[in-house]
Amino acid sequence: MKTWKMMLTGLALFAALTSCGRELPVTVFWGGVDPMDLPDPDQPSAPAVPPSNEDAVAYTDLHDPVRDAGQFFLPDDPVRPEVYWYLKFSDYANKEIPNSDGDENTGLQNFLLMQSVAGLVNRACAQGKTKVGVWIEAGGTGYDMERSELGRQITGSQTAIDLVTKTFGQWEGYDVTVRDLFDGYVLTDLMHNPESANVAAVASHVYNALIVDVRDEDFFRRNGYEKKFDCTATTLSQAFDLFKDRCRNDALVMMPVQTGELRDYAIQHELFVFNYNKRYNTTGGGRNSALLEEILEWLQPCSQVIGWEQGVGEHEFVDPVSRHGHFMLAADWSYNLGLTSRQYKKRQSSAIAKSINPRSIDYDKRANYLSFFLTDGDNYQWLITDSFVSDYYSLYSAPEVKMAFELGSQSLTQLAPTRFHYLLGRQPSAECTLMETFGGGYYYIDDWCTTGKNAARRAELLKTVAQRTAAHMRQHGIKILHVMARDFDSPQALEMLQAFVDANDQLEGITAVQYDPYTGGQGRILWLTNRQGYDIPCLTARYMLWSGLSEPDNLARTLQKDEQTSISYNAVAVHAWSSFNGRRSSDAAQHCAATLPEVFLCVSMQELIWRIRMAERKEQTLKYLATLK
Repeated sequence: MKTWKMMLTGLALFAALTSCGRELPVTVFWGGVDPMDLPDPDQPSAPAVPPSNEDAVAYTDLHDPVRDAGQFFLPDDPVRPEVYWYLKFSDYANKEIPNSDGDENTGLQNFLLMQSVAGLVNRACAQGKTKVGVWIEAGGTGYDMERSELGRQITGSQTAIDLVTKTFGQWEGYDVTVRDLFDGYVLTDLMHNPESANVAAVASHVYNALIVDVRDEDFFRRNGYEKKFDCTATTLSQAFDLFKDRCRNDALVMMPVQTGELRDYAIQHELFVFNYNKRYNTTGGGRNSALLEEILEWLQPCSQVIGWEQGVGEHEFVDPVSRHGHFMLAADWSYNLGLTSRQYKKRQSSAIAKSINPRSIDYDKRANYLSFFLTDGDNYQWLITDSFVSDYYSLYSAPEVKMAFELGSQSLTQLAPTRFHYLLGRQPSAECTLMETFGGGYYYIDDWCTTGKNAARRAELLKTVAQRTAAHMRQHGIKILHVMARDFDSPQALEMLQAFVDANDQLEGITAVQYDPYTGGQGRILWLTNRQGYDIPCLTARYMLWSGLSEPDNLARTLQKDEQTSISYNAVAVHAWSSFNGRRSSDAAQHCAATLPEVFLCVSMQELIWRIRMAERKEQTLKYLATLK
């Protein structure tokens, strides 16, 4: 995901920023400290860290109790299935192929049937019509740990055709037959109208009906099912006009035609399903760009758009989602969201991220400080997989290079709270800083909520987003926020940064990338004053490791050339999907660091933030550290 971002070479000039006619407390400086500002080594200096005040609080106590503080915004089903069917694929290899010559157990037709079975049964369970749920086959420990908290699995596994045609009777006192929960079917024609798949995903919850293709219609008629709605010639735009009043408007599923994932979640929670391209993986068949603008206006402010699109630059859909005041979430290749998220408000854990006590830092030490951080932590579908842990999070080099990790805590705590608890427990070390990523999903802080009806409420809605983010961070001890902008040289970017700082007096610092290029901020540091009067730095990435653009050896040479001061502070973005002669993530960062002279030192992102605060705001930093023990 997001591997195709275009990296431009032009860098914007940084302008003085104001917002809403109000002068904001902002200062900018570059990554290196002016040697003239360094203390005279012949003169005695004040202690780096003062004694704690009598009323100082323990740093480890700086977090809030876990509770619903208004930070949750995704649909939540209050009922957990007591037993569930394990729904297996009968044709996994061809699940995205709408074949015309297969039978009802094959192709995309069968995958969409599976999704409708799971979505409708799980919705019926939430409505109290059954105690049975349906879990779609999904591999990996991330899914296994979420499934382990469901009820008991009914003995054996079944295909979608099994569940919609067979009567199973009683299993350990439960009526586990589900075919009687469906009122009929809605009809697609995947070969001739690809959009009919998403039209049917919406019509499915409206009519409580299975998704059936024209290929298989005779089979379902013979098994006693009645057609409830014909989607074969219906466009997505027509479907929105027909069904928008029957859909919730606090979330949206965005998925390409010719895919099946997330349709169960949309059906279970009665959401509209949108495809940007009218044909799979190409804009050649036309785009639903005008419809997207209409739907984004229809959504409630600050809604989650879950999924992705293929065959088009991500900015074409992420940018309008952002401009209308919503959040994109990369979750298109994920499964069972309706069950992994069930009862999530009741399933919140008190897991706390590891962090270092800023009083423990040796602030007198001089070096060219580097902090490497891994990108793409907003990607829900990646964080729930085994790959994130084994290939990134658990690398032996992560603690050595003190790699920081972006983590989308808001999506995880709502969609997979058990997985979130596990990831916090597996944090490689306190020096591998966990950074809350973007604050609610994937969007750009500068153009967020600048278009349409919500633009007039931007200041108010900024507070909503900031307060949600603060609650998640404070309840789980996450001290650093990571953000992205299209253009940091804008008053809108500053306005949103200030909202984050205003909402969270436990926020220690912010890191930032610019969408294109990630290093567009050039290492600049922006200062924002919180409500307690302390200045909080926002550090932009100055360097990156990105295959084909910046290799580890080249970056090492660039660092030695650029960093001529006796002390400097730089954040280095490490592209999650890049490979450098087989090295990924912290392995690539370790290779880079190993070729640097001793004057360069890798530190955690949290330590880098505190060193910047001590170097540039020494008096107030000493004052704050005295309040801790």
